[in-house]
Amino acid sequence: MIMNITDGFLVNAESMSILFSMVMGLIAGGIIACGYIVANTGRKYSKNFVITVLLLPVIMAIIIPFIATDLKKTLSLAGVFALVRFRSIPGDSKDILYTFFAAAAGLVIGLNSYFIGFVLVIVVSILYILLTRMWKVENKQILKITIPEDMNYKDVFTDIFEKYLVKYGVKNVKTSNMGTLFTISYWVQPKKDCDTKVFIDELRTRNGNLNIILENPDDQLVPVL
Repeated sequence: MIMNITDGFLVNAESMSILFSMVMGLIAGGIIACGYIVANTGRKYSKNFVITVLLLPVIMAIIIPFIATDLKKTLSLAGVFALVRFRSIPGDSKDILYTFFAAAAGLVIGLNSYFIGFVLVIVVSILYILLTRMWKVENKQILKITIPEDMNYKDVFTDIFEKYLVKYGVKNVKTSNMGTLFTISYWVQPKKDCDTKVFIDELRTRNGNLNIILENPDDQLVPVL
C-alpha cells in the first residue's frame, strides 16, 4: 500500500504532459480573461466571472487527460456536473457563451492540441472584442409607477419625463389591489445629468406617494449609428 502511495508522487512523462497542459491552460485563461476585460472596458462586469474564465481552462486541461480514454470516468464526471447547483443571478447570453468558450479552450488544450487551442482562443477573443465594441450599451432602465385607478396615466407624467429623460415608452400596464391601483411599466433612458432622487421625488408628488421602482435590466445592446 505504501508503494502505491509513493508511486502516485512519481513524476513521469504523463505527469509532465499534464503539468504542461495546465500551464498552457493558464496562459489561455489569461488571454481569455484579458479579452473579456478589454471588450467590457467602461462597462459593468463581474470580477468573479473574470476569475472563472481565467481558471476554467486550467481545470479542464487537467481533467480531460484522466477521462479522455475511459468512458466510465467520463460518465462519472458528467454525473458530478449534473449535481452542481449554481446559486447566482442570471447572466446574459454573451457571458454564457464566454463560459462555454473558456471550457472548450481548456478541453482542446487538455487533449494536447495546443496549436488549435490557442488559435481558438485568439480568434474568438478578437472577434468577441470587435463585436462587443461595435455595439454600444443603451442606458435603458425600467420604471414602474403605481397610480390610483381614477388617474389618467397617458399624459400625467409627460412633463416630468421630458425634463429628465431622453427616451421613454410604456412597456406594460397591470392592475393591482382588486383593480383600485394601476402599475405602469416604462422603458426609460435618463439624461446624463439626471438626478435620480429629484426625478423620483417629482413622480411621487404626482402619483400620490404610491410605489415607484426604478430597475436596471440586463444591458440592452443596440447598433452604433
